[in-house]
Amino acid sequence: MKSKFLTLDLKDFLRGLLIAFLTAVLTGVINILDAGAVFTWVTMKPVLIAGVSAALSYLLKCLMTNSQDQMFKREAKLA
Repeated sequence: MKSKFLTLDLKDFLRGLLIAFLTAVLTGVINILDAGAVFTWVTMKPVLIAGVSAALSYLLKCLMTNSQDQMFKREAKLA
């Protein structure tokens, strides 16, 4: 991770999208199999919520860490 505290770079953003996609797919497969393999709004809504939640969680984590992967700490000042 190279982005500074309270910033995101493209790599962090793309990782967030990947996590959201994978979470949504895995949650969707589980929900659809539980529902009997029917694609309806009732089965797809939790999939979308899980994907968006995963993406936002990862992006918030990236915003709150510095380039040294320390949470809630500003960048170290260079002498």
